[in-house]
Formats: sequence, structure tokens, C-alpha cells
Amino acid sequence: MPPIDPNPLARRRERFDPWKWAAVIFFFALSFALFYQLCQRPSSDISIHAAWAAEGDFRDLTSFLHHGAHPMWHGLTALLLLTGMPLAVAAALVTALCKAAEVWLIHRLFILYLSGRVSSARLALLSGACAMVSCLCVPFYNPTVYLGVGTPNTWHSCTQLIAMVFMLLCVPYTAHCYDHFASLLPAQKERALLPWREPITLGVLLFLSLLAKPTFMQAFLPAACLYFLYQWIRHPKNSRFFGQIILCVLPSVLFMIVQYMYYFGIIVPSQGDMVLELSMGKLGRVAVSTLLIQAFPLYVLLACRKAGRGDTFFWLTLVFDAVGVVEFLILGENGRRAADGNFGWGMMGASLMMWVVAMIRFFRAEEGGKAASGRLNARRMGGYALLGWHLLSGAYYIAYLFTTQNAL
Repeated sequence: MPPIDPNPLARRRERFDPWKWAAVIFFFALSFALFYQLCQRPSSDISIHAAWAAEGDFRDLTSFLHHGAHPMWHGLTALLLLTGMPLAVAAALVTALCKAAEVWLIHRLFILYLSGRVSSARLALLSGACAMVSCLCVPFYNPTVYLGVGTPNTWHSCTQLIAMVFMLLCVPYTAHCYDHFASLLPAQKERALLPWREPITLGVLLFLSLLAKPTFMQAFLPAACLYFLYQWIRHPKNSRFFGQIILCVLPSVLFMIVQYMYYFGIIVPSQGDMVLELSMGKLGRVAVSTLLIQAFPLYVLLACRKAGRGDTFFWLTLVFDAVGVVEFLILGENGRRAADGNFGWGMMGASLMMWVVAMIRFFRAEEGGKAASGRLNARRMGGYALLGWHLLSGAYYIAYLFTTQNAL
């Protein structure tokens, strides 16, 4: 992918696109119906979080931290309850708006990278596909799709959905900040420095993502540190820029430390501890999970190597995804949270970002190949087959959630 300014916050004049809004409205309606249905089941994730949200009191803001270190969804739901809205409607509405925002942001990234190559109708379809795919369903291994594997689109989890909105803002905006710095290097050399509004905006977005849920940052923070450290080594005379980024991100780092003190037994001792958890058995399970969740993205990385070296957004996402998998492999929990699988959430979130990058890379290569040959070749047919399997699995997972009485 050639260098493109992947800034989802940039203001650009665009014509009204009925296909985009049709996709956004469809996913809003679908997710509202699904989450309203899930709210009727006391053991579902959204039902539990909705009950916690109902306990929140705006006269005592600490009440939103009592049950967890991800208060944003609870606060928004509690805010709607002040209007007299029923709890199930408020919870489903907040979550449906998050899913709609996710589709809109994915579409915006596709516009930035695929506009001019793909029609408006196809862009909307690709955005919807990316927001619907699940891990591959293999009936003898994961007949209920999610359990035992994970999935890039966790439809049953309201707090993960709101965290994904911030992930789709933060990752491309971080890439934008570095690309802007790199564009200043030829003229300013070691004096390159961003306008302060950009690193401050990045710091605010990262902080807000922690209020949504820290599972995104638990993988992205070390990934971004590795990426920026590598660039710092490449540009040792530009410490001013890297210091500028560190200064603006530091409040988020400190707040994240406090959140994990809550999660892992320092502020609330009964919650459990973080432990190193690596074994050959777990290595096999993580390898299978990664393959099933990211079969299409992994195929694209191998089959579309000639599509270009990639830009900052591509490499940052690749490192983010790798860190998420490694964290899931080596870290675990004990005590009350032993079965929660919190370190899997970072990997699943990163996989959705990897799906966005893979879709961009595949369809750039696909359109170029089609223009050159005028027909589908084996490489593209293999990609379409895997994408179709992921899509059918995602549709089945949604149908399963509508009909099951299980917690997931």
C-alpha cells in the first residue's frame, strides 16, 4: 500500500453516499435487534453489564468504577436511563450505535485506500463484510463459532464493541502522526516537530479508549512502543518528536497502570492475578485460534506479497497483531478471573484491525490483477473462498446468538 494519509479525523468534503449509509443503518438495526434479544437473558454479557450500568449514580461518579475499569459503556447507558428509557432499550441502543460507528470508520478507511478503484456499492459491501466476519466455523472443533477460539467481531460483548470504535480511530491516527513527522524530515531534519494539537489529540483518544476498555491498549501500547523505538533508532537526532509523543501519551500509560492494579489484585485483591502461562498445549491452542480467526488475512499476507511493501498503517497494524497473539500466548490469569480470558480480547481486537488492512491489500491487488488479466486467477479465487467461509461463519454466529439460550 502506498503512503496515504490515513487520518480518520480529517475533514473532507464528500458527496452523499447512499450505499455507505445503507450499510451503517443495516448494521445499526441488526445489532440493536440482537443486543435487545441478548438483554432478555440474565446470563448474557450485555445483561450483566446493563445491570451494573443501572447501579451507576451520576452524583457519585466513582460508582461507575465499582464493577470494572471500563466505565464508558456503563456511563452512556446510565445517561439514557435518565430519560426514562427501559434498561434493555438503552443498553441495546448504545451498543448498536457503537457497531454503526465501527462500520462507518471501516468504510472511511476503505475510502482512503480503495477510493477510485472500487465502486461505492462495493465499498459499502466490503465494509459490511469486514464488520460481520467471524473465525472460521469448523463443526467438529468450534460448532458454536466463538467458544474455544475467539473472533474478530465479538457481537456478544458490548464493552469490546465500544473499544473497537476507539481502536479504529487510534491506530490510523497514530500512523498519521508518524507519517506527518516523516514528511517534515527532508526540510527540518533533526528539528522536525508536529503541531501540538496532533499528539495531544492522540493522547486524548488513547485515554478515552481506556475508559471504553483497556484490552485494546494492552496490545497496542507495547506494539506502538516497539514501532516508535525502531523509528527512534533510525532517526536518533529527532528525539524532540519522540519526546513529544511520549509526553502526550504518558497520562494514558499511568491511567492504564491504575486500571491493571484494579484488575489484578492490588486495588481489589479478590479479582485475581496476572501470571505467566506458557505450555505446549497452549501454544497449539493459540496457533489454531490464530489460524481460524485470521485465515484470510494470513492468506493475503502470503498471496499478495507483490502488492507493495506497505506503509506505516500496515506495519503498525502488523506489529499490533503480533503483540496481541504473543500476549495471549504467554499471559494468563488465576483466581476469580482465571476463566475470563482477558488477554484474548487484545488479540481479538488486533485481529479486526488486521482484517481491515488485509481487505485493503487484497482488493487493491485484486483490482490490479483483474485489470491486467481480465479474469480471476487461482490466487484471487482462494482469497474469495476464504473470505466467503469467514462471512458464512459470521452469519451463522449471529443466527446462533439470536436463537441460543446460552450465555454466548
